[in-house]
Parts: sequence; C-alpha cells; structure tokens
Amino acid sequence: MILTLSGCSDLTSKQSEENVKKENLEQEVERDEKKEDIINSIETPSIEGRYDLIDGYAFFRDTIHNHPVYKAILLIKRISDKDFGFIVVRKVQGRTPIGEHGILSYNKNRFYMKNIDYSNKRIYYTEGIDIRIKDSLLSTIRYVSNATEYDIWKKSDLESNVYISLRKTLQKEKEEYANFYDKISNDPELTGRDEFVYYESGKPYTKNDSVFQKKWKHYTTTNSYDHKTVNDIQE
Repeated sequence: MILTLSGCSDLTSKQSEENVKKENLEQEVERDEKKEDIINSIETPSIEGRYDLIDGYAFFRDTIHNHPVYKAILLIKRISDKDFGFIVVRKVQGRTPIGEHGILSYNKNRFYMKNIDYSNKRIYYTEGIDIRIKDSLLSTIRYVSNATEYDIWKKSDLESNVYISLRKTLQKEKEEYANFYDKISNDPELTGRDEFVYYESGKPYTKNDSVFQKKWKHYTTTNSYDHKTVNDIQE
C-alpha cells in the first residue's frame, strides 16, 4: 500500500509541474499577443505633404568627404491607412538632378520601403530608409548600395514655386511613380502577396549616422520656424 501511494504522489507531482509549465507558456503567449496588438495599434504618423530641403548631403563608401545636396524637394501622399507614395528630387551642386519614387509602408513603429521583385512576382519590404518627424520637420536617411543620403526637410506650401532646374526631373518622376503605383496596386500577379523581407543588398552603410543625428538634434531643439529652406533663396 505504501508503494502504491508513493507512485500516485509522484504522478500527481509530475502532472502539477506540467500544468504549471502549460499555464506559464499560455501566459507568455498571451503577453506576446498583447504586445503585438499594442505595437500594431500605434497610429501611423501623418507625413503627407510637400517638404523643402533645409540640409542635406551624401556619404559614399569610397570617399572621405560628404557631397552636399544643393537643392531638393520631397512630395509625400497618403494612399492607404499605412502606405504613402513619395517622389523626391535632389541636386548636388555641379551635377544634374537625380529623382526617386516609391511607396513607404508603416509597420511595427517604423517605415519600410515597398518594392517589387519582378523575377519572382512578389512585393516585399526593406529597411532602405529611416524617417523621423518633429513638428514641421522631417529627416530621411536613405540607404543605397554604395552610399547613404542624409536630408532634413521642412514642410512647406504645396503651391510654392519649384526650382526651374528640378522641374523636368520632378515631372518625369511623377509619371514613373504613376506607372509604379498602378503596377504594385493592380497587377493580379503581385497584389495579395505582400511579405516582409529586410534589407537585402547587405548591411546599410551607417558609419556616419551618429553625425547626422547630432545635426538633427540641433535643428529640432531650436525654433523650426526660423529655419530657411533652399527654396527661400531666390534662384
């Protein structure tokens, strides 16, 4: 009888331990789910509008000096609850303007770039851009294959004049963005296949990020309304 009771006691103890482990696991899963809900419930920042450049430059991997951006304009338009279309044109002094367009998607408290993988017929996302917002100021760090572009922008009037030297490239980017948006939104082979894939072309070139963050801190701790944009200077 004593042996039998001892066996039952051991069995009960093991069952209790398993129940505790199961309860702990369920509680952990519940906490993770709540945390995920909180993250996903964070309101998408409102970044739409026109922005003019206050300060901008680029660092290339094979140089030791930065390359100042002489003129630039950034247009952002909300196209869904979490997606924003953007068009940007930059001009480094002495060079022709360079444009870019695309879609920014907000997820888990940051913006990602929405891309098309044409060969595999899918949409994916990368950490190719970092965005910060403070009142009417916005900063962008754009990671490309051989350089990092740093820009600080100030929100401006949509109807303000655009530099003549930027207009042709800006119009071209608007047309190319329209084609890109149509493809990414309406192509049945692509839509409905969203998936997150992080920075695919290697690690971002972040060597000079800390220098830029100090510059951003300077602008955001002074009166942003006193900052002049390049468009405040007559061409």
